[in-house]
Amino acid sequence: MEEERVLTQLRTLNESELFYRNYRLAKFSPSGFEAFLERVDPEQVRRLDLLVPEWPDTIRAEYVESQFFSPDQRVGIHVSKHNCYTPPAAHHHNFFELFYVLEGSCAHQVREHTSVMRTGDLCFIQPRVTHALDVSDESVIIDVLIRKATFRHYFYSILQGDNLLANFFMSTLYSERGIDYLIFHTGSDPELHRAFVELCGEYMDKQDYYSVLVNAIVTKIFVLLLRNFMGACELPQDQFHDSQAAVRIARYLQTNAATATLGGLAAEFHYTPEYASRLIKQMTGQTFIQLLTTVRLENAEQLLRDTAMPVSDIAAAVGYESSEHFIRTFRKHVGLTPSGYRQKKRA
Repeated sequence: MEEERVLTQLRTLNESELFYRNYRLAKFSPSGFEAFLERVDPEQVRRLDLLVPEWPDTIRAEYVESQFFSPDQRVGIHVSKHNCYTPPAAHHHNFFELFYVLEGSCAHQVREHTSVMRTGDLCFIQPRVTHALDVSDESVIIDVLIRKATFRHYFYSILQGDNLLANFFMSTLYSERGIDYLIFHTGSDPELHRAFVELCGEYMDKQDYYSVLVNAIVTKIFVLLLRNFMGACELPQDQFHDSQAAVRIARYLQTNAATATLGGLAAEFHYTPEYASRLIKQMTGQTFIQLLTTVRLENAEQLLRDTAMPVSDIAAAVGYESSEHFIRTFRKHVGLTPSGYRQKKRA
């Protein structure tokens, strides 16, 4: 049975996990642990990229896309099993992460808050948020890493909804600091369990067009969460209200990008233009014009990828009075002409 094959592979300890298990066992005896560290092979540590807390140079505070993703931007999702027995190490990254407890449990710390995650629990982590995961036994935890650009490109429709999951992603795409994490308690839901097993199988086997199926399965996981588990969601309440203003402004600009002005936005939210300008800069790190340009170009990218509209029509649709101005701006920010971008995305 396909599911059993994947589960057997996930449950089998790899070389790194065997090292970490021996590391944890050695910790029970101070003298034995010293002897264990003396026997550790530095070459094995480098080859497997192992974390050894007693060797500070093996601990990374930051992980970046190039460590997990190939230069091919079309492959923007990385799936793996989180190594069992790995010592918890606080870190952050410049991509989205979600992890799912397929079997067992683990402890997850975000800043000063620690949660015990059990079978069926799923957690989304924002880029730049420092966290640590402690898997102290042979529980099966599935890690899914998603480039920020991939989320905009392949899960664009998710961002259009007015729901907590969409707001979570929107809050970091358009603000300096969004909501740190979301936790979904899904219990033993069989459909979600099967989706993650299928996701792991596709990523392990890497057959033809696997990346297309991986994107489709991740989309299915998002839909299952939206459909069945929005009422079983946990988030840091102290950040929720602070992030909502950024999300509301971003949604307004997405909907009205072609005609938006600072005065119109200020009137919509009952701000003065001066206050709206300061608020946008504070929340997003961008001026109103910079943020509007960002949203317009993202809308243009979506139209170039998903429609056959002529470039001149896209320019008008996203708010540019002339095709020449649109093409110059697009090339400056994206590095390609609109036609070149369309051709690359359809290659």
